[in-house]
Amino acid sequence: MSGALYKCVVIDDDEQSRRILEHYISTTDFLTCVAAFGSSKQGLAYLLTHRDLDILYLDIDMPELSGIELLKALPRIPATVLTTSHTDFALTAFELQASDYLVKPFDYPRFAKSAANLTERLKAATPTKNGVEALEEDDVFIKVNNRMVRISTADILHVEALNDYVLVTTDQRQYIVDTTMRAIEEKLPEDRFARIHRSFIVNLKKIEAIEDNSVIIKGKFIPISRTYQPEFYGKIKRL
Repeated sequence: MSGALYKCVVIDDDEQSRRILEHYISTTDFLTCVAAFGSSKQGLAYLLTHRDLDILYLDIDMPELSGIELLKALPRIPATVLTTSHTDFALTAFELQASDYLVKPFDYPRFAKSAANLTERLKAATPTKNGVEALEEDDVFIKVNNRMVRISTADILHVEALNDYVLVTTDQRQYIVDTTMRAIEEKLPEDRFARIHRSFIVNLKKIEAIEDNSVIIKGKFIPISRTYQPEFYGKIKRL
C-alpha cells in the first residue's frame, strides 16, 4: 500500500460488532479508524460535516435510521462497505454502488481481503469531488426493469422525472429507470451535470444553446427554474 493510510468510519448499533470492526481496522497497517458510532443519527451528523473519510463501514439493520436510509440522506456517498447479519441485501448493496458487502460474522481474513481490494480500487480510481470513487470511464449502473444496465455518463443527454420513475435519455436510446432524481444525481459527476429544474438534470457538455431561461439539447428546450439558476450558471462559467 506504499505507506498510504486510509481513514475509516464505523457505524453499527451492535457494540460487539462495532468493536470487532475497530479492532480489525487497528490491526490493518494501511487503515485507521477516525470515528465510530453506535447511533446511525450521530453517524449521519458526523458524515454531513466530515467528508475527508476514505471508507465507511456501515451496518444495514439499525433502529431510528437504517444504513440504507443513512446513505440516501448523504449528498455524496463515500466508498462504503455494508455489514449485516442478513444475506438478502446483495442487490440493494449493488444498486447503492456499495464497494463491498460483508455478512456477519466475518473473520479477519475476509475483512482484510475486502480492505485490500477496496483500497487498491481507491488508489487506481480517477479522483472526483468529495472523494467519490468513479467507475471506469465514468460509467454508472442503472436499474431497468430487473436488470442492472451499465451506461457511460458521457452518453447521457438529460434525465427527466416521470412520477415514480426517471427517464434517462442518451445519444442512443432512452431508459425508464426505477429510482429517484436524487439517487441519479448522486451518481453523476457533479462537474459535468447540473440540476436545472425539479424535473430535469442535464449534461453540461451536451448543451447546444441557452435561450429564454431554457437550455437546448438535441433541439429539446428544457426550462431552467429560478431555484437552480445560480448553481447552473456558476457551472457554465467554469466550463
